[in-house]
Amino acid sequence: MKAIAQFQLHVDRFVRWHALLAGFDMAVALAAAWNVWQWRGQDEAAVMGGLSLAVFLLVLAAQYPYWRIRAFTLIHSAAGWKVLQGRQQQDLVEVRGLTLPGQLVVLALSTKGRLVLPVSSDISPTAWRELRTRLAL
Repeated sequence: MKAIAQFQLHVDRFVRWHALLAGFDMAVALAAAWNVWQWRGQDEAAVMGGLSLAVFLLVLAAQYPYWRIRAFTLIHSAAGWKVLQGRQQQDLVEVRGLTLPGQLVVLALSTKGRLVLPVSSDISPTAWRELRTRLAL
């Protein structure tokens, strides 16, 4: 049986992640504005405007934890996956990867809940390939 070498990746830049979230926010805002524009002049325009605003605010509220992402270190060894954020280390029960353009999103489940860990493709190509290999992407 071959031993698994430890892999450690520190991520502290989230520019692409925040750009992705901002792009989604702009799309929702555009949809809300389009909805209000289509209902202009109708009796229900105020109701639809309020509904559009409510949906936009719900999207912003749902994204709040993802905007507050902090630097993290992702560790993989024979013992499994771990994440270190600040001084707090968590064992990850289940780890999956999701590939987006210029971005790899690590979706993890820990004993404290779910984690979304964005990794930008501007890390070293070797680390990028190794992470993709370990996530089996």
